[in-house]
Amino acid sequence: MIKRNTTGGKKMRVTQNMMMNDAIKWIVKQTKELNDAAIIVASGKQINKPSDDPAATEQILADRTTLSSYAQYLSNIDQANTLIEAGNHTLEAVSSLLQEAEDIVMDLDTAADNGTASSASGQLEGIYEQLIALANTRFSGDYMYGYDHADTIPFADEVAISDGTPANVIFALSAAASDVTIEITDTDGTVVRTLTVASGGSKDNNTIAWDGCDDSGNLLSDGVYDFTISATDADGEEVATYAAYRGDAGGKKIIIEENSAVEMNRDGGALFSKTLSALRQTITALKNNSCDDALISKSGNSLAEAIDLVTAEQVRLANIASQLSTNEKRWDNLTTTVESSLSAVETGSVEQAAVVLKARETTYKVVLETTATILKLPKLSDYI
Repeated sequence: MIKRNTTGGKKMRVTQNMMMNDAIKWIVKQTKELNDAAIIVASGKQINKPSDDPAATEQILADRTTLSSYAQYLSNIDQANTLIEAGNHTLEAVSSLLQEAEDIVMDLDTAADNGTASSASGQLEGIYEQLIALANTRFSGDYMYGYDHADTIPFADEVAISDGTPANVIFALSAAASDVTIEITDTDGTVVRTLTVASGGSKDNNTIAWDGCDDSGNLLSDGVYDFTISATDADGEEVATYAAYRGDAGGKKIIIEENSAVEMNRDGGALFSKTLSALRQTITALKNNSCDDALISKSGNSLAEAIDLVTAEQVRLANIASQLSTNEKRWDNLTTTVESSLSAVETGSVEQAAVVLKARETTYKVVLETTATILKLPKLSDYI
């Protein structure tokens, strides 16, 4: 075949190979367009790879990133709501126990006999132990009131040895003491080490180093050991001891939007330490028959303050719950909006995609038939 050169130059010969190569290019092009149209119909998405529409792809990626952040905020809010629910259950129980303790203390009579004092002491001791258990509440494997030390029990008269390394002994006193003795016991309750603190102890938390050895100087095995504290002041009067708070100050923070977080349960030290100290002072006084009007009044006031503190914490959590509800609705609405935008860009019209596919199929068949006619070949669709 001779193709006329319309520019006035020499005639260009169009060979069979040239026509074949052109035909192959057209068939490949139409095959690709047909496959692309088929993929759109099958997936229901206009954009299946970045090259389909780079600008739209960039928008899709941005929308998906936005949706991912919204989903994380909603997940955080759900976690926060669950923590609030668990916290409220705990605080309700704490409030009930504190009210019971206040009633017992305010009913005390300094002229009461030993039997009455012993009964009151036993009741308060039981309340004290229940408060310790509530202060050590676990949620999803973590201690609720330990803040960043979520894997460390917040309140306990115990010390551990791990890999041969002993932890410090941490204890709390209701008042300063001039003489302090620590007895460390094993799981059988046997005293394995007695420590005498020459410097005595200060009010509230105290930390004493321990070498991890028994009284004979032998290193004890790894494990958790209980301890008891005996303390007296300069006048020889017994000083009440209570479980020291061993967590961090502050509360767990949960992010609910960019640059914004809510503080969940407060740390156990702020919520429980003063109450535990007041209870132990009253219990110690009752056991020593030294409970006077001043102590009863002080203990009653401390318990009333503790009840107010718990109530304030419940109100704070209720306010946070309201804030979470507002944010949750906001993220739900924004999620719906972005999902609609994403769908419009990514999906497009299914009907239009079907029409395009049909047109591409027709074009593809025409190209094959035309190529076969020009090249005088059999029906190409039988070979492709």
